Amino acid sequence: MRDILIFDIETDGLDVDTAQMKWFGAYSYKTDKYYLLDYNKIDEIKNLIKSHKILIGFNNKNFDQPILENNLEIDFTYKVIIDLYEISAPRSGKEYGKYNKNKLVQMGFKLKKYTLDNISSLLKLDNESKGKIDYKIFQKDNWSEEEVIEIEKYLKQDIILTKKLFEWYEEQFAPLKTFLSKEEVNKLYHIKSSLASLAYRIICNKANLPIEWDDRPITREKSFSGGHHIENRWNKVKGNIIEIDFTSAYPHALMMGNLYSPQENGWEGNNYYKIDGTYNKDSPGKIESALKEVFLERLKAKKNKETAKDKSYKIIINSLYGLTGNPKFKSIYNKTTASDCTSIVRTWMKKLAKELEENDFVCLYGFTDSIFVKIPEQSNKEELMFLVNKCLDKFKINLPFPMETFRMDIEEELKFIWFVAKNCYLFVTKDNEVKYKSTLLNQNTPKVILKLFEEYIKPNIIESLDVKFTLSELKKEIDKILLNNPQLAEEEYKVDELNNYKVKTSIHYQVSKRYGSGRHFLIPNIRNIGVGKSKTTKNKVGVRYCTYEEFVNKGLSINDIDKNQLIKHVKVFITKPEQRTLEEVVEK
Repeated sequence: MRDILIFDIETDGLDVDTAQMKWFGAYSYKTDKYYLLDYNKIDEIKNLIKSHKILIGFNNKNFDQPILENNLEIDFTYKVIIDLYEISAPRSGKEYGKYNKNKLVQMGFKLKKYTLDNISSLLKLDNESKGKIDYKIFQKDNWSEEEVIEIEKYLKQDIILTKKLFEWYEEQFAPLKTFLSKEEVNKLYHIKSSLASLAYRIICNKANLPIEWDDRPITREKSFSGGHHIENRWNKVKGNIIEIDFTSAYPHALMMGNLYSPQENGWEGNNYYKIDGTYNKDSPGKIESALKEVFLERLKAKKNKETAKDKSYKIIINSLYGLTGNPKFKSIYNKTTASDCTSIVRTWMKKLAKELEENDFVCLYGFTDSIFVKIPEQSNKEELMFLVNKCLDKFKINLPFPMETFRMDIEEELKFIWFVAKNCYLFVTKDNEVKYKSTLLNQNTPKVILKLFEEYIKPNIIESLDVKFTLSELKKEIDKILLNNPQLAEEEYKVDELNNYKVKTSIHYQVSKRYGSGRHFLIPNIRNIGVGKSKTTKNKVGVRYCTYEEFVNKGLSINDIDKNQLIKHVKVFITKPEQRTLEEVVEK
């Protein structure tokens, strides 16, 4: 850690070919000091960079580094460079393309925009955001004392957030250092590598395999089948429902089938599994043994409630199957192994579902490694698990290396489930908790809708064990909530500087142009107040978005709020036809 420098720069423009560095900020673990230096202190900046082996920033590879190379003629060739944006951002990021590490998404975190401020807020790294500053200040060559104070505060907070993000990653992945070589640890591979590459290094190290990469362009091959999907036959189901999950299905298939150890004569499925390969049935292979060691360490960490170790080991274990079918990971790539792994797990799902159905249990839905089962009135969960365990015994005795850790556990006990779409469902537990999978509601849902869900939709679902709402009743409830607090209708918009938008008609460009970059909470309205793509005409009401201050100053009421814009967030809950009065029917 002593050889690390966290750094950031401020420039007079965003074009890396022409931008001039105006300020350089850094934190050195070597001196335990912050440095806030303007462009006149070139020698001090160069010495700081020169005296540290590892340089860490945020979006530094595409921005800070090339500008420093142009302005100060600094050579980064022999430095270890870590870009926390590259590590965090999803693969769709155009700036990095295939090089994005996508770690946050793979760890279960999702954001619309992967800015340092947003990431810090998501991970709760700091109570103070990056803040705002008028970037025109960096187009100057000289600054007043007050301006210097403003710049230094802004720049230091940037460094603080970058430092805290780095330390968060260090804490998350520190347990994996024990599986890496000293050189890999010194180069911070546990942080800088993608999760797939990290898993590959660890397995290769433990199995004494060479860490080799196939960087040739991947040619399209015929893909193999993935997980088994049991389609739901009903949209809504009441009753005694149990969700059961296989424990680490793919890792167990790889280990128990010895699928990394092909040989000419050996196990071919035992006339029970339909597989294409033939595998050693006499002794576990090196990769399987390495995987088993990490897997058992993970179980131990989970039992001892060592959260960081449990999570980091789980990531490695669950990444291995994906590497197996990817030719890039040369030392473990085997398309037949990957195909046979999914085939074995599909067999488990199909045979289990068949056994349960033959014994009057109803398989409501299943996906990859979990099944929702309705228990008949004359039975109970104990009888269900008895049958499940009988199936597991059959699965194991037909594999060359059965493991006691291979099991199925009860994940949830339910009394109602609603299947909204493929792999998207809502259910009520036996303890009257309402839970949902996928994006029924998300972090961008307006507060009024979250309140509507908590205070009206959820209690009604628990009481009726059904989802029956009309459009008019939900709009009526929204009005009740907004009556005393119209600010709850705000929708969040996170926007960049204007010059980052190519399409000037986009709503984000308009928000940035009117209110500036940063986070803004705007109320959708039908009174042409604020910004929006369209204005109200004779034939169409245009949606506009305004701040709460504008809403109050212009004298708007809850009747001016666009309820249709809000209702979009809960439209899937509208499943009941409108009730008309006798007068309405007669009039029609």
